[in-house]
Amino acid sequence: MRIFNYSCLIFTLLLPVAMKAQGTGTVELLGVQALAFAENAARNFPGEYTIQISRPPTLPLLKPGRLTFEAERLSKQEPIGRFFVVFRVSVDGILTTTARVELESTWSGSLYQAKDTLQRKALITETDFEAVDFEGIPPTGALKELPKEARLRQPMQTGKVLKQMDVEPVPLINATDKVRVTFQNGALKIVSGATARSNGAKGDRVRLEMDGSKKIVQALVIGHGEASIDVRNNRIVL
Repeated sequence: MRIFNYSCLIFTLLLPVAMKAQGTGTVELLGVQALAFAENAARNFPGEYTIQISRPPTLPLLKPGRLTFEAERLSKQEPIGRFFVVFRVSVDGILTTTARVELESTWSGSLYQAKDTLQRKALITETDFEAVDFEGIPPTGALKELPKEARLRQPMQTGKVLKQMDVEPVPLINATDKVRVTFQNGALKIVSGATARSNGAKGDRVRLEMDGSKKIVQALVIGHGEASIDVRNNRIVL
């Protein structure tokens, strides 16, 4: 069993992963490489993962030659529960087949549950949610960190674990808001005023009605009451 500690692990993995394996021990080396690949993926998530091989890898009979494995992908984005690593198998530099190593893991860390009944559109803050220790396989969609600039999509009962389906971004621009819009073309910037005709969170595109001309344009939300348009990628006539 291999234990992955997110907070203290110092690990360097060069991608794509490739290794040369000849003679005895090939299957064992493939398993070790699969664990390393999965642990590297786990670095993108908070908490602590315990990852192990659930089924010893097998390889088809291959012709003699220089055997190379290249880890290609995981079967799921987060290496939790049952999953597998897909390898490209080459002989003398020629792709011959693919192989997979089946793994399983559990997770330990903090999940978040509501301290009290919360209403729809309530802002998500540490005041209203408490961290609870968890070990095992988390419920599907359970959030391991409190999202920033987010609110509840629906009411939430006391003690319920916060999940991705419960959350939506907080709009930084709402319909009828006055908006400061920046038109940018390289180093040249022009700032103008507009009125929002749709809602949008940071990174969303919103419809704006330009002051004066009343033209409708689409702009990227960059902050509270602020949006931008890259003129090089849009044909704008005001």
